[in-house]
Amino acid sequence: MINKFKKQGGFTMLESIVAIFILSLSISGVFSAVQQGLSQTIIAKDEVKAFYLAQEAVEIIRNKRDNNQLNRISTGAGYWLDGIAGSLGDPCFNQICRADATGPGSPPVFLYACGMWGDCPVLKQDQSAYLYNYATGNPTNFKREIQIESVAADEIAVTVKITWTKGLASKEFKVKTILFDWIDI
Repeated sequence: MINKFKKQGGFTMLESIVAIFILSLSISGVFSAVQQGLSQTIIAKDEVKAFYLAQEAVEIIRNKRDNNQLNRISTGAGYWLDGIAGSLGDPCFNQICRADATGPGSPPVFLYACGMWGDCPVLKQDQSAYLYNYATGNPTNFKREIQIESVAADEIAVTVKITWTKGLASKEFKVKTILFDWIDI
């Protein structure tokens, strides 16, 4: 009787190892892409928060300027930068300051002197109202600082710098706007 060798089907050991290696590479690539996407999402979320914190500071300064202007219109007295950077006692006069939209008191005090860049404390977030402030809540990793520079007699440059850390990396978002004395008394 003739013994015929049949060709056996299936994978050899080497083919199995190569297939497992290729499969593991493809799975690790997918996991890496998902992890990087989640990391970029967290970074983008912090950048959006920084943008809104900077915009809020500009709006606080603008609101204070506008209230000064309305007071000047109604009383004929006052200066458009009173309580901002109009004189030596003002919080933003020739120094870095900070702004808080939820300050204590009535009316709330919005601006506080810090001194130099980096001297302002970190913002806190109130967990019940989700508002950022300096008085209550859990400390965040965001620091908001404002610099006001005179451009002309009726013009100031407001620079707001938001800094934070994410892991080992330090991040910064800066916005600059020009405000004018829009009335002439």
